[in-house]
Amino acid sequence: MFFKIAMNNVKRSFKDYSIYFLTLTFAVCIFYSFNSIEAQTSLLEIGKSTKTYVATLNKLIAGTSVFVSFILGGLIIYANNFLIKKRKKELGIYMTLGMSKGKISRILILETFLIGLLSLAAGVLLGIIVSQGLSVITAKLLVVDMNKYRFIVSISAIIKSSIYFGIIFLLVMIFNQIIISKYKLIDMLNATKKNEDIKLKNPVVSIVIFLLSAAALIAAYSMVLKIGVAPDNTTFMASILLGVIGTLMCFYSLSSFLINVLQKSKKIYLKNLNIFILRQINNKITTNFLSMTTICLMLFLTITLLFTMFGYKGTLDTMLKGNTSFDASAKLDINIKDQKIKDIKESLEKANFKFEPNEKHVFFTEYKLELSLNDLLSKYLSKKEQRELQLNYTDGPISAVKVSEYNSIRQLLGQQPVSLKDNEILVVSNYEKTINAFDIFMKNENSAVIANKTYSIKNKASIKENIISSKASLEFLYFIIPDNFQGTLKPQASSFNAIFQGNDYEKSKERFSDLFAELEKYRYEKDDFMLVYGNTVEQLYASVYGPSALIVFLGIYLGIVFLISSAAVLALQQLSEASDSLHRYNSLKKIGATEKMINKSILVQTLIYFMVPLSLAIIHSAVGITVTNKMLRTENKSIFQGSSLMIALALIVIYGGYFYATYFSFKRIVKTSN
Repeated sequence: MFFKIAMNNVKRSFKDYSIYFLTLTFAVCIFYSFNSIEAQTSLLEIGKSTKTYVATLNKLIAGTSVFVSFILGGLIIYANNFLIKKRKKELGIYMTLGMSKGKISRILILETFLIGLLSLAAGVLLGIIVSQGLSVITAKLLVVDMNKYRFIVSISAIIKSSIYFGIIFLLVMIFNQIIISKYKLIDMLNATKKNEDIKLKNPVVSIVIFLLSAAALIAAYSMVLKIGVAPDNTTFMASILLGVIGTLMCFYSLSSFLINVLQKSKKIYLKNLNIFILRQINNKITTNFLSMTTICLMLFLTITLLFTMFGYKGTLDTMLKGNTSFDASAKLDINIKDQKIKDIKESLEKANFKFEPNEKHVFFTEYKLELSLNDLLSKYLSKKEQRELQLNYTDGPISAVKVSEYNSIRQLLGQQPVSLKDNEILVVSNYEKTINAFDIFMKNENSAVIANKTYSIKNKASIKENIISSKASLEFLYFIIPDNFQGTLKPQASSFNAIFQGNDYEKSKERFSDLFAELEKYRYEKDDFMLVYGNTVEQLYASVYGPSALIVFLGIYLGIVFLISSAAVLALQQLSEASDSLHRYNSLKKIGATEKMINKSILVQTLIYFMVPLSLAIIHSAVGITVTNKMLRTENKSIFQGSSLMIALALIVIYGGYFYATYFSFKRIVKTSN
């Protein structure tokens, strides 16, 4: 009997459960999608180095999922509380008819179980589809091929999702029993007659608080734009505190402030049901200003996380340009204390390594000139920029390679050699991407003074192709000098580059990976100490894109969870307001308000309620993205060739979906009321 009642209740009230069901489905979908990454990546052509980062990613996702489960658990309990509150009168009638609280709890348990089972199934099915798209994102983030990819269902992710959400639903059932046991019959029957208190009534106070909130936010923006992301800086922490306080004060005073402003324009204020709409909005925002503040900050984190995470990936794409010409490269740092070996050839002999015929290679030496980057650019650098160069360790002696060895590197790549006169140099660099003064220097100067001698710069634009493929040299600056250079040259590093030819590419890649692992051991041996940095191009990609994949995935995961939580809370608050305000809408019907006018008023107030926290969050995010982009040195111009549009679309679909579902449910509740 109880099962039949529960089933009928779910069928009858399914539209009332729409937001609850939507939230549960999205939650399960996201949870499954990210926990299925391990199964998805197993089908990608991932090398040994990348697998290390994938394993770390899976561990981080697993750990983050615990945190996410607490957020989603709290959200589900919050949503469930809304449903219980909405059905107080119905439950009160059950008690009036003689049904005990225990039997009512049993019906609610069965309803929760049915809704949970249905949403779990729908969420997993949707997650299976979404996870396929996540595989494409994974492949792009890690820069790997998808030749072995096929449609896959992760059984482990289904089991994990079922266990986590099973525990959450169990807690919801316990929560329902506790809530029902505390309710009194009189409170249940009169639940719909309670009104919300207006927190702020004095118009002068509201205007003053709103102006103070605007001042606090402007001050916070100014401070963080000036300081940047600096957790150890007290000014940065003060800007965060001011931002939170300013947001809180804004929502506390916003609705009353707007009413006072709009009252000045009688045409707007007295038009149609605008007075009613404004009073409704005033009640909602002033009553829920704490939750509105939290939602705004969560939306701010969501937007900032999603846009800057992909921006970070775009920065790495830009930095890698010109750095992946060779299949393997290695550098021996010569000027290291206690290091006896001064030539990388000796290092290879020590490791008993010999090049195979298909492993074409060249050796070369890197020197340091008596010229620093600061000296070179001093004419175009401000004092602040000079300090930044020193703090970032960018300043220092400029590196040089002799033209004969540079031509050997070019020959390895199948390029034509270059010739230099005794008073000429070439510039190889990508510094204009990070140091604006360097770009200005290259456009305006045609010479450089090295060791009191002037050398003409042969190229008007720097060569963007690095002379080595090394993760330690993503930003590079070299002067290519004549072989008979007269100035002081201090040997700094002995290096080699290799390119694999023929059909033994995989074998060579494995050989060099083992070589670099062997050479790394010598860093920790005192007797045979030598500092060699080497990597294959695959290891280079893994070291650069691996950490970015970790950051991007966690950013997307948390961002979407925050977005769903924010939109769901807004929706539930609106529907709760709809149930509590039915008598007001019935009064509007009695005085002649048409259904069209009432529906329009519902649309406007729902739109305002959703847009107010989003609008302020967008303003916060504009500042946050600017600061983060400056820190990551990215402009978010071409990431994923349209990822900004993809992110915006995802935000619109999820947030807009909740808005539409809320409007539709709100309208139906009012329409079916007596």
